Amino acid sequence: MGLSPFLNRLRDVFHSYLRNMDSDAENNPTVFVVDDDRQALDSLKVLLDVLGFEVRAFSSPGSFSRFYRADMPGCLLLDIRMPRQNGLELYEQLLREGKRIPVIFITAHADVSTAVAAMKTGAIEFLEKPFDLETLLDGVRKAMALDAEWRQREAQYAAMETRIRRLNDRDRQTLELVLAGESNKSMAAKLFLTERAVEMRRSSIMRKLQVESVAELLDLTVTHRVLTELREATGEQRFR
Repeated sequence: MGLSPFLNRLRDVFHSYLRNMDSDAENNPTVFVVDDDRQALDSLKVLLDVLGFEVRAFSSPGSFSRFYRADMPGCLLLDIRMPRQNGLELYEQLLREGKRIPVIFITAHADVSTAVAAMKTGAIEFLEKPFDLETLLDGVRKAMALDAEWRQREAQYAAMETRIRRLNDRDRQTLELVLAGESNKSMAAKLFLTERAVEMRRSSIMRKLQVESVAELLDLTVTHRVLTELREATGEQRFR
């Protein structure tokens, strides 16, 4: 009886350890494979595992879409012809849900129209089974590199966005005048402030944005503005 609390605690610690291991595995760049052909799925999993990739295999589109989150890095190896929901439909669903991931489509029944449709989705590669090992390996490496690039770019934008959001309406009004090249005297007249008050506002803005010079201030705000406009033009904000 005296061991019961100890054993319960040991069990809880062990389960917590397993959950942390699963969480760490999900944060590693992973090749996600979706194919309803169990033999092909198992073969790909073994092959990619031998080649040194972290691999997770799914035998249906539904099981993958329920599992996958946008914060999971990696790429998707996706069979096109599957019952209920084909690979193209699954990938379009992921994009609608804001889950952008580089995809390599695979199929045993290739035709021109399917290949064209697949590439229009932004696929990295379209491979016909049985595919060449080097071609597969090259495609997976490119997809992994692209995903890392996307995530780094997103992280950089998010960091800028966090700093910009610290500014209140008065800060933004003052910042617009700084960007327009107005002097402190001119800004003071337009804002009905003293020059000292303008200097204090500018200092507050630079502190909030974590910059140490006007040049850095201009670089950050102009870069953020340009990237925001590009994201809005391309629809990239869906993938935040």
